[in-house]
Amino acid sequence: MAKPYFLFKMPSGIWYARIQLPDGTYSNNRSTGSRDRNSAERVVMEWVVKNKLPSRINSVDDKQIGLDKLSVLNSLRTIDLEREDVKTIIKVLKERNLIHSAVMMASPESKPIDEYIKEFWAFETSPYVKEKKLKGGSIHRDYCEAMLMRATKYWLPSVAGKTVGCITHDDVTALFEDEEVLKLAPKTINSVVSSVTIPLKWAFFHNLTEINCFDGIMKCSQKSKKREILTLEQAAAVFAADWENDVAKLANAVAFYTGMRAGEVAALRFEDIGVDRLYVRHSWRSSEGLKECKNGEEREVLIPPQLRDLLVAQAKANPWGQKMHGFVFWGLTAEHPTDPKNWLKFLRRVLENIGYSEPDKITFHAWRHLWCSRMSDEIADKRVLMTSSGHKTEAMLDHYAAHMEQEKALEKLRSAEEKLLLPILGFDETESEIKSVEVKILPEGKKDEKKDYE
Repeated sequence: MAKPYFLFKMPSGIWYARIQLPDGTYSNNRSTGSRDRNSAERVVMEWVVKNKLPSRINSVDDKQIGLDKLSVLNSLRTIDLEREDVKTIIKVLKERNLIHSAVMMASPESKPIDEYIKEFWAFETSPYVKEKKLKGGSIHRDYCEAMLMRATKYWLPSVAGKTVGCITHDDVTALFEDEEVLKLAPKTINSVVSSVTIPLKWAFFHNLTEINCFDGIMKCSQKSKKREILTLEQAAAVFAADWENDVAKLANAVAFYTGMRAGEVAALRFEDIGVDRLYVRHSWRSSEGLKECKNGEEREVLIPPQLRDLLVAQAKANPWGQKMHGFVFWGLTAEHPTDPKNWLKFLRRVLENIGYSEPDKITFHAWRHLWCSRMSDEIADKRVLMTSSGHKTEAMLDHYAAHMEQEKALEKLRSAEEKLLLPILGFDETESEIKSVEVKILPEGKKDEKKDYE
């Protein structure tokens, strides 16, 4: 009967053996540690009887490996495996709780994480952005750019070289141990976390990774910093003061009286001016141009006749020949309105002139906060306010708000605005007396040297 091994002597004088495995193959060379053949035979027979081989003769930890196991490992090293075979092996190991997951070469999970994150937040080509828009969601270029910047700056360096399928929960929570991240404001930290967890969550549900590494990530508790806003008395002083730029004054007046956002004011076109209201249909973003409003829905806001007349005069002065499609607050080209940053610049100059202590703390958006605050004082029903403000809160509140009769809501708003806000603008009962809008119609292609509209 043939022996289940064979011995051979190396030039060093030490006897080595190769053991036959259950599948008929042989193990790698194993040293018996003996220079005597008989002693070497006894060592090898002991290995065969115990069905185990030492990882290394005379090893301190005396690790041994079973012949069955060695047969399997040798087979894995040598036999040809199809992708389905590899998947089966991975599945077995996962079922035995030996691994969480494994990443196959040339699979979606094998994409480098930095490449995936950059593709995910690329506004023009991102499958996430396309899916969100297809489902009626609202997402903007500057948001994507900000998220990519945060993920790139604060997280990607720590996971360099890893693939999407290798990212773990610990890789994400490590953000909260990064000294640079901890220096940020809580709101910014949460944004950094979202710049990572949103792509990873999308990857998990689109089978790009098998690891759920986003659940249970606790974000920072945060208190929104109270925004500085003016009182009605201070607002009255602002509009009673002399302004260096009357167009900027008009834009501020619109925001004050309607609560519109800066981008919504900038996006106003002649066709958006109604008899007693403005139709808020778009918002302007310098990075994207004319886009839908923030919540994706159009709305109407009331204006007094005096403010309407001034807006019509401003729109008619548009030099670009676009008629009803032209911007009310037109800029240096037909395709762009004036930059809203100018409106804030001139507002802060007025605040400084009237003695306001910290003009730099006032933003253009503060008009929206003032409008919401003072209208809330007069109108308890938030559904009425939402009709004009464009805010969206809880789903149930949205549901009830949808059944409000819009004209009745606007009438309540008209009464409150005429009572509280109209006197602030200093309008006479019969005349439009926010200083007449002085506009200079320039020859085509020529720029105003003062550059107030840049």
